[in-house]
Amino acid sequence: MTLSSSVTESRVRFWQAHVRALAASGLSRRGYCRRHELSYHALTYWVRKFRQVPVQASPPALVEVPLCPSTLLHRSGPPFRLHLGDGRLLEIEADFDAASLGRLLGVLEPGCCP
Repeated sequence: MTLSSSVTESRVRFWQAHVRALAASGLSRRGYCRRHELSYHALTYWVRKFRQVPVQASPPALVEVPLCPSTLLHRSGPPFRLHLGDGRLLEIEADFDAASLGRLLGVLEPGCCP
């Protein structure tokens, strides 16, 4: 590790700690900067920089839900609503074909269905 990379890592850790402390403090950015004698513009830069780091979302998963015989829907019942990622909504009629639905979900949410 070179001196410049250790300085950079140290600076990143310094600002990560302040960004976390700011979030936990309940203070405004300006108030936090005054209390800790930091540059408002530098803190704002690092808040935005850390916000841009992509967060690894867990892949969507389907979970089998056992139903009691008395809770089974009749073929003429209302549609199911399946909320997918990114605000998408899939409405499925009560008499859907399970295999077709599995293929459709595999296309809409790659990696979710075996």
